[in-house]
Amino acid sequence: MSDLYREYMLEHYHNPQNYGVLEGAAVDIHLDNPTCGDKVHITAQMDEDGHLTKVMFEGHGCVVSMAAASMLTEEVIGKSAAEIESMDLENIQEMMGGVKLSMGRIKCAMLALNALKRGLEDSD
Repeated sequence: MSDLYREYMLEHYHNPQNYGVLEGAAVDIHLDNPTCGDKVHITAQMDEDGHLTKVMFEGHGCVVSMAAASMLTEEVIGKSAAEIESMDLENIQEMMGGVKLSMGRIKCAMLALNALKRGLEDSD
């Protein structure tokens, strides 16, 4: 991983975007990775057309999981549930600057996206 992208991830880890909880959110879900102890709580609001208008997260975990959650909250604004459902590891790695994650870090990077997907399914 280049130093530039390492710094970018650390910036999101130390100064996460959209950190907190939305009260009365349409999506409200907790998910954890019991293997490593990462935890994330995602809340989101949607407009009448089913597009995300605001997404926030809170949690704790490694740099990869928390940076990915922060980046994801910015990336998904304006997307529909179907667009988010189609997102995968490739999208997350691209969002993180094209980094190729090791097998041990994939679950960390995917935690927030998996939580958001599950939360959107539960909100139907």
